[in-house]
Amino acid sequence: MKRWTMVGTTVAAMLGMSLISAPTAAADSSARIDGVTVTFKSHGEVFTLDDTACDGNPVYLLYKYNGGGERRYNFSGGCNASPSVINLSFAEGNTIQYRGCVNRAGIWDRCSGWTTDKT
Repeated sequence: MKRWTMVGTTVAAMLGMSLISAPTAAADSSARIDGVTVTFKSHGEVFTLDDTACDGNPVYLLYKYNGGGERRYNFSGGCNASPSVINLSFAEGNTIQYRGCVNRAGIWDRCSGWTTDKT
């Protein structure tokens, strides 16, 4: 009986250590409102921009890298097109802020709030 208790304790300790030392997952995030979804994968710095409403309004991505100025990527493929994949290259561990917007002709564009992540 003493032997099984020792084995059980050893296994429990090993499991606990593996949970503690597990690597953290990539910091994936998203920003969305009606009409647009933007996802970001930190490993590889890849944005996906998707027009989610068949309303004739194109969509775009706004992002700021490490506190710099805004950059914009437009997507006018429409709701039935494959999402636009934007593969960028940044140094690891820096801050990126982004949001998705719907470009509405003649009136103010609609945008999600800013999402902050790490590259």
